[in-house]
Amino acid sequence: MTSAANEIFYVDDSPDDLLLVNYQMRSGSFDIVLKTFSTGIAVMMDMERRLARAERLPALVVADFYMPVVDGPELFRLIRANGRFDTVRLASCSGGDDPNDKQSARQAGAEFFLDKPLNLALCQEILAGTRA
Repeated sequence: MTSAANEIFYVDDSPDDLLLVNYQMRSGSFDIVLKTFSTGIAVMMDMERRLARAERLPALVVADFYMPVVDGPELFRLIRANGRFDTVRLASCSGGDDPNDKQSARQAGAEFFLDKPLNLALCQEILAGTRA
């Protein structure tokens, strides 16, 4: 299964952060498609549905590090455990400054660690391959 080159899934349990990223999307000029979720379970369900329908997966999943039930690292482990999701890039997003968070996210499969509030310009750089 291939990824949609410019689609991002952003999952965060904070309604304020979701509101902010959607506002940023509406007020900016980004060459991306953004879909937001409030739970990691909803992300997994959407990706499984896409596979069942032979639809493209998102290119990037950005997940809040701290969420109830399925936190960011657990979501990354679930995604990486399914070989059909190998094309999806992963980024952890957090407002915290604990250095162990970054290490935990990377061990779970995250390639990038972003600060909150989520900056869609940085996400666009990731998709373009210009952010290391």
